Amino acid sequence: MVDRRFDRLTQRAYELQPLRSRIAGFGKWVVACTACLVLGAAAAIGYTQQQQRLLCVPCVAEPSDDSVRLELTRARLALEQEAAARAAVQETADASAAQARRLSEELRFLRSQAQQPRR
Repeated sequence: MVDRRFDRLTQRAYELQPLRSRIAGFGKWVVACTACLVLGAAAAIGYTQQQQRLLCVPCVAEPSDDSVRLELTRARLALEQEAAARAAVQETADASAAQARRLSEELRFLRSQAQQPRR
C-alpha cells in the first residue's frame, strides 16, 4: 500500500510555479524602461542646456591698439634676436670651414712629405 502511494507521487509531473505572476514581471520591465527613458531625457536636456550656456559666453573683446602695438614690438624684437643668432651661427660655420680647409692643406702637405724619400 505504501508502495502504491509512493509510485503515484513519483509518477506525477511536477512543474515549477512562478512566485510572481506574469503581470508583475511585465510591470517590472515597464518600470525599468520608463526609468531609462526618464534618465535619458534628463541627460539630453542637461546636455543641451550646457551647450546653450557655452554658446552664450560673451566673446573675448578685440585687442586694443596699444596691445597690438606691444605685440608687434615683441615680434620685431624676437625677429631681430633670431637674425643676430643666425648671423653668429653663420660666422662660426664660416670660421670652422676655413679651419677645416687649413687643416686639410696641412694634412696634404704632411702626406706628401712622408711619401718623399729621405736623403
